[in-house]
Amino acid sequence: MSDLIKQNTPGNSEGFPAGVPPSYNWYQGWNDGGLWSPPADFTAVEGWGQVYPKVGSPPYSNPDAAVEVANAKTYVRFKHTGEWTLVQDQSRTQLTGGHFVSDFVGNVAIPMKATPVAGTTIAFGAPPAGYNNHFWYKARGTYPAGAVDAVYVQMEMRVTDPNLHLVAMVGADWWRDARAPYLDDHRNNPGIGGSNWIELSTQWKTIGFYSMSADGFRASPAPPLRGLVKEILPAPPSTPTRSGEILIQGKSAAPGARSSRWKNSADNDKDRSSPSADGRQQLIEAGSRPIPADSTATAQAFSNDCLLAFALTLGTLAKVRRNNPPCRQRTSRNAAT
Repeated sequence: MSDLIKQNTPGNSEGFPAGVPPSYNWYQGWNDGGLWSPPADFTAVEGWGQVYPKVGSPPYSNPDAAVEVANAKTYVRFKHTGEWTLVQDQSRTQLTGGHFVSDFVGNVAIPMKATPVAGTTIAFGAPPAGYNNHFWYKARGTYPAGAVDAVYVQMEMRVTDPNLHLVAMVGADWWRDARAPYLDDHRNNPGIGGSNWIELSTQWKTIGFYSMSADGFRASPAPPLRGLVKEILPAPPSTPTRSGEILIQGKSAAPGARSSRWKNSADNDKDRSSPSADGRQQLIEAGSRPIPADSTATAQAFSNDCLLAFALTLGTLAKVRRNNPPCRQRTSRNAAT
C-alpha cells in the first residue's frame, strides 16, 4: 500500500520518459488533473500502460530484450454501494498495442512484437530508439451510465535484460461506450490519469493507478490490496471504516487509434474531488474478517446474554457445593495438629 501511495503522489517519479517534451502534463507523472470520475453518459473504460527509455540512460539495443506484463486488472467503483468491480482482466482479455513515436505527434506507430509467455504473461519487444511501448486491453470494460465514480488499474512488469533502463506508467481513459471511435479532440476518451514513472528491473514490480485521494484509497482499497491494510480503531465508540473505490476498463483498437491525446491533455475537464461516500458499506475490522457495522448492536446483545448465562452457571455450582460439602484434604498443617 505504501508503495502504491508513493506511485500516485506527485513528485515521486523514478525517472522520466526520453523523447517526451517536459512541457507535456504527463512528463513527470499524471496523477492529478485528469477526469477522475466519468461523464454521466459514458459507459466504458480502458486501462493502459506505457514504457519508455529513461532520460539520461546510455543508448542500448538488444533484439531479444523484452518487457513482460502480467496480471493486468482494471476495477471500477460503484458509487451507490462503494463496491469495486473487476471490468478488465488480462487472464480473460489479452493486451495489445504498438510502438508509438515518443511524443505521439501525428499518432504514428509501428508494429510491436508480442509473445505469449507462461500463463497469461505477455512479452513486448523493447522500445526502439525514438519510440515507446504503448499497450491496452483488446476489449474495453463496461459499466452502467452514471454508476461509477473511480477506477483502479494494476499491472506487473519486468524487463528480461538488466542492461535495459526503462520507466513505466499505468493509467486509464473513460470511453463513451465499448465501440466509440477515437477522435482527435478526445470527446470519446477523456483521460483519467496515470501513475508516476517507475523504473523497471529484472524483478517483477507492481504498478498501480487510482483516481481518488490517497486517504480515500487507503481507507477503501481495491480488492488486490485488501488484507494489506490494518485499521486501528478508537474504542469506544468504534469508528467503522468505509468501503469503496473506482476502476477502469479498456478498449479494442489497432495501433494508432488511441494516443494522440498524449500531446498535452491540459485541456481535459478536471474533477479532482474525492468520490462521494454515499452508499458505501461500513465495515469494522474483527481479526482478519470485516463485519458490517450494523451488526455491532447484535454483538453487544450476544455479549450480554453470555454474561447472564455465566452468572446463572456460577449460582448453580454454588448451590450444589452447599448441598454436597467436599471432603477436606489433609494438609501438612492439619497433620501437625
